[in-house]
Amino acid sequence: MSPQNPKSLLVQVTLILEPDENGYHAFCPALKGLHVDGETELETLENAKEAISIYLDSLYLHGDPLPICCHLTATEQPDFGVPTEGVARNLIVPWPSLQRSGVS
Repeated sequence: MSPQNPKSLLVQVTLILEPDENGYHAFCPALKGLHVDGETELETLENAKEAISIYLDSLYLHGDPLPICCHLTATEQPDFGVPTEGVARNLIVPWPSLQRSGVS
């Protein structure tokens, strides 16, 4: 792996997004005290991404562990050969039938 693309963690965080009187409010149950707002859902989600990143940076800088629980998971990001300008994202896709999955 090149030094320009070091391994990183994929952090999946539960975010609760709800309408309020001025637009939208969001919070993360796993990240105590993390609350954001915005005029639109998209603005609120962007604010949440930034706040989560800052929160996780603060944990790292203070030597605190990630609060791993059902609302926050972290896995090592594999090297897919994503270009420096690219972004790798995980999607959650509902599957209509457990029988179709081959899992018994």
